[in-house]
Amino acid sequence: MKSPLIGRKPSKTFIAVSLATSAVVSGNVFAASCDAINTYPNFPQVDWQGNPSHANGGDLMQHEGSVYKAKWYTNSVPGSDGSWAFEHQCGNTTDPTDPTDPTDPTDPPVTTDPKLGEICKDYTIWNQGTVAKAGDILVNDEYIAYTAKWETSSRPGSDDTWNWKVNCDGTEQGTAPLLSLPNTSDPVNLEMPGWPSHFVVASPSSPAPLTTTATVLNSTDLTDITKLTDGFVALIQLATQAGTSSVILQSNVLDNITQDKGLSLGSISVKQALTDALATTNTHSINVADIDALSNDAAGWAQAQNLIMSELAPNATFGWSLSIGDFAYDNHSGKRSVWNAAAKATADLLDTLTLYKGAAKADFIAFTKSSNSASLTADQWHNALEYVKQVTDFVQSPALLSSVPTTQATTYFMGNTLGESHIRKAAHNNIFAIIFDTDSADLSSKINRYQSNTVPLYYVGAPANVTALTSITSLNNDLTNAETVMDSEVFLYETPNSTWVPSTIYKWADFLTGLNSMHNVGVAGEKFWLIDSNADDATNAIYAKVAIAAFLSQSMQETIRFDACDENNWSEVKYGAAVDYPMTASCGQLGQKYADYGVHPVSGKDHPYSCPRDEKMEQTATTHAKWYGAPAPIFVAPDAVLAEQGLLVNGKVGRWTNAGHCNTVPTAIDTSKQVYERDECKQYVGQKAGSFIWDGSDESVQGCGWWGRGVIQTTGRQNFGTLNHFVGRSHVDPDTIGTTVDGTTVAPAPESPLYADLDLCSNPGLVCSSEEHKEIKWIAGLFFWVNSVQAYSNEGGPYADWNYHAELKKYVDGGLQGTAFVDAVSGIVNRGCPDDHCPVSGEVHAIAERRANFKLVLQKLGLNPQ
Repeated sequence: MKSPLIGRKPSKTFIAVSLATSAVVSGNVFAASCDAINTYPNFPQVDWQGNPSHANGGDLMQHEGSVYKAKWYTNSVPGSDGSWAFEHQCGNTTDPTDPTDPTDPTDPPVTTDPKLGEICKDYTIWNQGTVAKAGDILVNDEYIAYTAKWETSSRPGSDDTWNWKVNCDGTEQGTAPLLSLPNTSDPVNLEMPGWPSHFVVASPSSPAPLTTTATVLNSTDLTDITKLTDGFVALIQLATQAGTSSVILQSNVLDNITQDKGLSLGSISVKQALTDALATTNTHSINVADIDALSNDAAGWAQAQNLIMSELAPNATFGWSLSIGDFAYDNHSGKRSVWNAAAKATADLLDTLTLYKGAAKADFIAFTKSSNSASLTADQWHNALEYVKQVTDFVQSPALLSSVPTTQATTYFMGNTLGESHIRKAAHNNIFAIIFDTDSADLSSKINRYQSNTVPLYYVGAPANVTALTSITSLNNDLTNAETVMDSEVFLYETPNSTWVPSTIYKWADFLTGLNSMHNVGVAGEKFWLIDSNADDATNAIYAKVAIAAFLSQSMQETIRFDACDENNWSEVKYGAAVDYPMTASCGQLGQKYADYGVHPVSGKDHPYSCPRDEKMEQTATTHAKWYGAPAPIFVAPDAVLAEQGLLVNGKVGRWTNAGHCNTVPTAIDTSKQVYERDECKQYVGQKAGSFIWDGSDESVQGCGWWGRGVIQTTGRQNFGTLNHFVGRSHVDPDTIGTTVDGTTVAPAPESPLYADLDLCSNPGLVCSSEEHKEIKWIAGLFFWVNSVQAYSNEGGPYADWNYHAELKKYVDGGLQGTAFVDAVSGIVNRGCPDDHCPVSGEVHAIAERRANFKLVLQKLGLNPQ
């Protein structure tokens, strides 16, 4: 469905001040001669042909008036990414007593990294090449302090030459530092005021919400108080006229200070300039206390822009512009490579400047790609989008791609067909819109084509939890009032010492939310059946409770009794595995291949609803078994990631052993790391024994992210894809809608999917990780129930006469007698037929337990099964 858009002309650019032609160096910034230092791109190290090619750790280079030291091997632009550390500016210092110097010598800038905080302010930050002596305390790039055991030049904390001292941000030892690779439980909220509920693609002349680019001061102008004041005046004038538009604050300041977080800019007369600007414009709506709270440095200058926009343009949205740097052209094995190369420094900068925190926080980040730099390949765009996702995950704000080169990126994002488009990929990476820089006939044609099949960003409709579950008040009350007894007496799991305790994962309130969604909204016209329109309220109340009990009888056996959402690694030699607990359990246990679920046996084609294969997926399960030495959570990772960490043996992975003993049982873990990155005996909370053995005994876990998840274990690309198409942000090629592929007629996705903010193909782990939608783990099972149990059909087969609704009513009308009904649904769930013993697949596993579960739920809901 095409949503209405606010009319938009070409994006306006408001120039606050012109770019200064000369730089003024603050009197508080250390400056020194750069005469003997190579100037970029004249690298100090050469390739085999003798051409300047790179810098090694410790090498100095100058670029745009500043000197940087290489932390390690690098061929990037000095100061452009995390491989460089700022050293000093080139030139002589300015006399702070000189009356022509506009800085205030009584208000010097901060000269230490603010991330050191009070805890680590007296410690030294480690740099590549630093040699520590025994007893030296150094802080690594994660802001964790370590004490050297003896002389060492390794990165603090990277090996046994160091002892942990303290986390500078105050977090607990072993947990994720505040500045660490985000591993979020939910995607960033892409709901942006003034923008539609679907992804927007626009050219300068196509309809879209109004955006305005405000070119605020560049870094060379910040020490000129006149230009500083004029810049504030211009932004104040723009803000008062912004209305409901989206304003992009464009400046080179953030890009230039990414490494040193503004220390090189020295003192800036922020307070005086802003005060003068407010007086000049006769503006009185900004509180004096808020001005006084600003610092006279780069952070204060940036925060002043936020203050102006939030106070004077309350109905507008705004964000800072950041460039996608040269890191994107480099090869990156995976997420951590991108984090270390670029995203970490940007996240650190935005966090230090607090631009996306507090009452005056910005609303979005506008990422730009210069048309003057080379085009990005598909893999390089993947790097760029991963960078965008990591930064926006860290600050929890969405992104806009702005001024994207039309000539370079139209084909990548829009595709030659709708199925080739990367718009959904952009949305997965927390982007809500792309605005191209120029018009073209090709782009206009593709935008018009896209408008007929837009990518949804979030659900538009009444939330399920504000709608009554059914029209029967007494039934609704019975179910609502059952929460305590269901959570404490029914949703139980068995602990390693054979006691039964309430589940930490599955809760009655979440179940009712999911049930409400599937009963009242449903998927593609199919709903979880509770009520017969021809029956009276009393009978319908029993029907509903029996339907609920049947579903829960299976859920309790499949997952709740194990307190598991993710599939556990249960593969052992005695069951037919080559080794005990192979890492490839994530690919499929005992020889199964979950990624191949849905591949047609004759044509070899994927099922039309199947998720695409994803060889770059990196993910760790959120749950795991809990017995002594139990295997760690299963995981998926590209071979390149594991190889870079030196884990593969002859290109292969290994297994888990439950041997050994953990002297300290972890109560918290570093969830920013994938399980294979975590220290031994710190793979999961409560670990008492066990470890990974990387011995090459198993194959590869690349692309193996399709293990079972949710209350009835949704498994495989086809099942996740079907769920995603009808419930989440669909990935299905729009050109296939209405066609028949290997016997399946492809149905359209709902206009507004219930969970349009969840892309379960790009991140199937959301089924278990989501805190925003805790009911999704139930939805996955309810969706399966609707499609496989309620809709069971065996036309022409031995069970052709079996009908779910008829059998449920027969059980109720017969006085809740016998086990035939629960045995039949158990057979469908566990063996694929409505019987306790299926002709091909055999006897239902744990049939007695499923019967007992069914009876228990009915009793707790006030019924009396016989």
